[in-house]
Amino acid sequence: MTTAPATTHHREITLSMTGRELRQFLGAVLPHASTDPAFPPLTAVTFDAEGACLYALATDRYTLGIARHRMVEGVSAPFTLTVAAATVQAITRQIKPRANLRLTLTGEGLTIDQLDPQVTYRLPASNERPVLPNWRTWFAERLAEKPAAVITSAHGLALNPAYLARFRSACRDRLPLEMRPAGRHVAITCGEHFLGLIGPMDLSKTRAASGDPLATWLPALAEGMAA
Repeated sequence: MTTAPATTHHREITLSMTGRELRQFLGAVLPHASTDPAFPPLTAVTFDAEGACLYALATDRYTLGIARHRMVEGVSAPFTLTVAAATVQAITRQIKPRANLRLTLTGEGLTIDQLDPQVTYRLPASNERPVLPNWRTWFAERLAEKPAAVITSAHGLALNPAYLARFRSACRDRLPLEMRPAGRHVAITCGEHFLGLIGPMDLSKTRAASGDPLATWLPALAEGMAA
């Protein structure tokens, strides 16, 4: 890690990372931001600094992604900044993976200085408030809930593959995605850098009409064992 100490001064945070680290950090959450202009608060990325970590969060209500980047020196007071996800994505695509970067977060927005070659990107703060201002408490409450029936179904767990694919971007260093029940949701982690949430599909009505598809495979499997 090339993280430099973070500093807080008049609601300002400055830290350093490489282009690769920034891409990993933001790339893990950007797939979870909405692209629907009808719901502006869901089209943003929230930066949240507290203690020794800088967090990035995005959600479109169907999935939620939270990534964290550890800082050598923590901040003395909590700090929150919301920026348009589309702008963040456009800029991160232009940043070179091997470049050294300096990030400055203020109430006015996020400034990314690429040092080699020298390029400065300025992302203005969004007028939208964070979707989950108290996301720590909100997430902890879900993790404390007992698994709902849709999670413990006798037919197994059903997940939308399009939504599940969003979590692929959180994988790095050959670490696997790990899943565990969280009330009516499934919590997904990858190492210590990513925490996410996905809602499973309730197929109770479908099962009542068509039955369990695994049952149609069992006769063929039994024939194979008998052969």
